[in-house]
Amino acid sequence: MTGLDASFLYLETDEQMMVINGVVHLDVSTIEEGYSFERLRNGLARRVKAIPPFRRKIHDSRLNIGHPAWVEDFDFDIAHHVQRIDLGPGGTEEELLAMCGHLASKPLDRAHPLWQVWIIERGEPDAPEVTAFCRVHHAIIDGMLGAELLSTLAETDASTPDQDPALVRTHVGRASTLQLIAGGAWDLLGRPLAFFRLLPETLSIPKEMKRAKEQAGGGESMPAPFTAPRTLFNRTLTPHRAVATATLDLARVKEARRRLGGGTINDVLLTVVGGAVRDYLAGHGDTPASSMVAIVPMSTRADLTTRGANQVSAMFAALATDVADPVARYRRIAAASETTKKQAGSIRPALLENWGRLSPRWLLDLGMRAYESLRLADRHPVIYNMIISNVPGPRNPIYFLGARITHMHPFGPLLHGAGISVTSLSFDDHLDLGVITCEHLVPDPDVVARGIEAALDDLLECAGT
Repeated sequence: MTGLDASFLYLETDEQMMVINGVVHLDVSTIEEGYSFERLRNGLARRVKAIPPFRRKIHDSRLNIGHPAWVEDFDFDIAHHVQRIDLGPGGTEEELLAMCGHLASKPLDRAHPLWQVWIIERGEPDAPEVTAFCRVHHAIIDGMLGAELLSTLAETDASTPDQDPALVRTHVGRASTLQLIAGGAWDLLGRPLAFFRLLPETLSIPKEMKRAKEQAGGGESMPAPFTAPRTLFNRTLTPHRAVATATLDLARVKEARRRLGGGTINDVLLTVVGGAVRDYLAGHGDTPASSMVAIVPMSTRADLTTRGANQVSAMFAALATDVADPVARYRRIAAASETTKKQAGSIRPALLENWGRLSPRWLLDLGMRAYESLRLADRHPVIYNMIISNVPGPRNPIYFLGARITHMHPFGPLLHGAGISVTSLSFDDHLDLGVITCEHLVPDPDVVARGIEAALDDLLECAGT
């Protein structure tokens, strides 16, 4: 596996699980032959054969000095990966999300392919409400790849899509410790040369970012790491997670952008999420005087030099939370976005992946555990306040094994020092948002989720007609 993919394994601890989660609501009334858990699980077992990453597990050895490898799991058992939970006829949305938070608090078993789907049923047995809570390790997918894999599982009508024979036949073979050790040794030999190639490029980043700012007209520069204000959720994580969901009408998001004279959907998202978090902190007497800073992941899939599951970079974005007026906050975010994007784009997309190849596994592994046990996230200046991600999804209604997908709410992983993350997926005619928090730092993510919906209302109202 690539160094970037492997880094998500090295950085994982019991408190910092590098897992992407998702709540997928299913309308099972569209299944022609009727719904049953067993039928759904059997259908998913057939579909997984056409998704090679979902059939692979980690192969490693104490003697390996390189990164781990993926090998085919020839003992693959769908019963381990797809399980059922019945909340009963009285199951509520709050109980559903509480269960999802509980499941999101547990690491995935590395002895098996790193994914699970929990089918959660509630309501009457003859007309159940069915939700799939999906969990996939970040070493397997990033946001964009997750959307691509969804197309392998889904269809634009209630029929079951045909499998791609080429994908079914694709496999990486059995575990070979000798090949693993030899590959690690060969990789180690090439690291010094790669280091001296990457070092000059990395040292030139400040100069390139300054040049990008000048080309963009000298707007507000991208915030630097370690300049974010400390808030109540910028602390060391515990293992416990809580989740909440929100949905925004895409037409209303676009209308806000129109009324405000330009900008992007992402600018609207940053504005309303920042406003909701600002209000949440104000309710706890913890409003920071300076602007909070978000890290915003960016796909690098257009860059052909990258490989592996994760093809992603990131930029830092000021949320203008020191501005109370939502319109003024939006204009400040939109005005800075062009400069911020150009500065982030001045860094070669594959650079992060290249450095990931060189990262010593023992240093990341031991360093992460020392960082966690010493609670250094509570001591050093805050790197960033939260993660806000916007992933493009399918534009039309889609079906999963005959069941229409009505909503998909994604949740990214949390990293020490930032106990809240908001991920948005554009789907059909709306934006489905997932809010995930460290439960000990933000025990009520539903307040933030409702605040995001209210913040869009405020933005539209203040923007006029």
